[in-house]
Formats: sequence, structure tokens, C-alpha cells
Amino acid sequence: MGDFNHGHIQWTYLQSTGREDQELLNLVQDSFLSQHVLEATRGENVLDIVLSSQKEFVDNVKICEPLGCSDHNQMRFIIKVKGEWNRKIRYRNKFHKGRYKDMREYLAKID
Repeated sequence: MGDFNHGHIQWTYLQSTGREDQELLNLVQDSFLSQHVLEATRGENVLDIVLSSQKEFVDNVKICEPLGCSDHNQMRFIIKVKGEWNRKIRYRNKFHKGRYKDMREYLAKID
């Protein structure tokens, strides 16, 4: 995600007019990436884009008003990730809770 500054790419049709724009478009296509922003993010251009390796990873992309003095619109989107909770049970001895006085008394009674 970010400001890629390639405003001459038509992401809907996967076409571009400039050499550098075409290089970025080729890179995205050769890497099998999906671009999720289809509305203008600055003026009439799509400069800010969101790329993912799976189309399903990004959802609900919304272009909002600029924040503060920025001339770029805000983007809001949902990243869908499924994580696994890998909780490892770790046992610890609680030596500080030992009843050492009682143990000493018990052992003192043994012959």
C-alpha cells in the first residue's frame, strides 16, 4: 500500500501510456498481484494503490476525504488475515511458595 505516483495506469483495463507506468504494471502482473484501488486518490488519478498476492486478502476499499492538508484522499480497507493462536503451555515451579519451614521440621523428625 502506498503512493506509487503512476497516474497514467488504467487499473481497470490494465493499460498504461508511459514506459515507467508500463514497467510497474508489468511487475504487478508478472508477480500475480491484485491491485484493489479503482477510484481516484488524488485529483483524477489513482496514485495510491493497495497490492496483495490474493484478491480475497483485501476487502471493502473506500476512498475518503483528504486528511488535514494532504492533497491525497484517504483510503480505508479491510485486510483479511487468518491467524492461528499457538499457545504453548509452559509449566513453572513456584519455589517461592514452598513450605520450607514445615519441610525442615518434618525432616528433623526422621531418624
